Amino acid sequence: IGSYFGSVAGATKLDHCYYEASKFALEGMTDNMRRSLRKEGIKVALVKPGNILTDMNEDYGESTTREVAVDIEHAIASSNPKTRYYPGKVKGYQSRFVCTLYEMLPTWMSDKL
Repeated sequence: IGSYFGSVAGATKLDHCYYEASKFALEGMTDNMRRSLRKEGIKVALVKPGNILTDMNEDYGESTTREVAVDIEHAIASSNPKTRYYPGKVKGYQSRFVCTLYEMLPTWMSDKL
């Protein structure tokens, strides 16, 4: 089982262009690997945490690393892992909600958020 880390930063216009680009690429790679390796019985999951409280993210952290660890453990140990995990929060909202919102909104609208 492969588990990779994406980010909601790409969708929320945080000023980290290089970071956002690498996370979008990782998401595409993870989707491709999941589809390509399915016939071999290999499952691939993507973990897209929100704003996690770390030394690097003290000012914006909203969730603990434990929340992320629970999803990582499930992705690795489960015989049937989810394709995506969304631990944590972004600006007070669950990461899953933020990611879903940005996927559903037209670009012109999400660019204004």
